[in-house]
Amino acid sequence: MEDQKLLEAVKGGIKAELDSIIIYQRAYDEAKDQEVKKFFANRIEEEQRHYNYMVKYYQQLDSGKPIAQITAILPDTFEKASPIITPQFIRAIAGSKILFSSLSTAALLEKNSMDFYQKCAEENEDIELKNFFLMMVNWETQHYDDILRIQKEAEQEYWQINRFEPF
Repeated sequence: MEDQKLLEAVKGGIKAELDSIIIYQRAYDEAKDQEVKKFFANRIEEEQRHYNYMVKYYQQLDSGKPIAQITAILPDTFEKASPIITPQFIRAIAGSKILFSSLSTAALLEKNSMDFYQKCAEENEDIELKNFFLMMVNWETQHYDDILRIQKEAEQEYWQINRFEPF
């Protein structure tokens, strides 16, 4: 991948991380339940970390620093533990259209980020760049899987609360 194209790819990643921060912040602000607030605060922190790494990566690339040195400053520190989901947490999510909708939007953002970083990894022959983008894929995959699991658990209750009845 040529230098300018790589910089544009990293900028795309920066934007994706910022979009995630914004959606999680909106959900955090909407949440009343402390467990739900804690979950979204954790997501904001994680996405902020991704954003900071991407900005730092962009700045280092843009300054001409060798890729091997750049990747060394970006440790693989993504959260490996999935959140503990309680029935109260699920009810709080299901009971708020904004929170439930935020999860749907977050799932799309996480999926788009996974796909974006996977494409960047596939387009790069440099092993350091591949590893960097694959690290980002791993981060986003963990978030995506967590969000889908929460959505699935909350979906039935969401429909019951909103009195959805199939035709």
